[in-house]
Amino acid sequence: MESTATVQELFKRWRNQGDADAGMAMAQKFSDWYYAVTAARFGDREGRQPLEVTCQAFEQGIVQVTRTSDLIDWAYGLLHTNLVTAGNRVPGGDFPNALTGNRSPTALLQAVRGQLGAPQVQLLAMTFDPDVDLDSLTLTAEDAGGMPHAILQARYQLKRLLIEQAQVPLQVVPDQPNLDLAPLPLYEAARMETEQEEAAFEKWLISDIELCKDVAEFAAFAHALRGGAFSGSPVPVAHPETATVQPSAPPSSPPSSAPASTFEPGDDQDLAPQRSKLPLILGGVIVLILLLLIVVVATVFFVFLS
Repeated sequence: MESTATVQELFKRWRNQGDADAGMAMAQKFSDWYYAVTAARFGDREGRQPLEVTCQAFEQGIVQVTRTSDLIDWAYGLLHTNLVTAGNRVPGGDFPNALTGNRSPTALLQAVRGQLGAPQVQLLAMTFDPDVDLDSLTLTAEDAGGMPHAILQARYQLKRLLIEQAQVPLQVVPDQPNLDLAPLPLYEAARMETEQEEAAFEKWLISDIELCKDVAEFAAFAHALRGGAFSGSPVPVAHPETATVQPSAPPSSPPSSAPASTFEPGDDQDLAPQRSKLPLILGGVIVLILLLLIVVVATVFFVFLS
């Protein structure tokens, strides 16, 4: 129920009925949403600070929100403030992360470029090139199958190749792109015409957590494309050292500052950070010391009996 419920529905159940599970699910959705937007604008590393600050502000302020109609605008206001403070966007670049197996996203894109086909390579290169005007992009897309369908098809075909040829564990690759996602590649390419249009799209993202996952997992490659990844020469695929690579942040898991499961109305620790692993480490050390003491005592006892 929680996975399909909207954040507004979960908020009502948490606020009006004291449903802790609904509160936890709501907090997780906001965490995933915040992560998707900060990753899309800054990448994992540079986006960590605005993400954590926004999550903390959410933790401190959510209990003061009383009207469902205010929820999204309030939550986005927290995010937008920290986006602006952090510089709004990075211009693109090469940002390896756990999802790429700490390999260069640019190198991975160049390695699969030859499998994508020249028309789709050109279309994606133009989409993510700020020097290409929208009219030229639209004309190229129309020749390739239509605007924006051709761009969406090229984007998802690129994701398939990254999975099949480079073993990048991407999860969201629909067979037929939803045309309602028309603004998606334009958003990732920083091509929205106004800040208001960009903000409206980001607010819309919270209505579809699967789309948030799509944006988050492609963010490193979108940044690489904006940095000119398709302008270089193809390179061999660098395979990861291990067969399975798990992302270090959402969509598969919340960031360290994300809301925890103890989400209760009126609790100041609603969205407390995850607990440190230090107690587990100390516990292991203590167990080792006890085992050594047992061995020493047993040895002394054996010598005494002898």
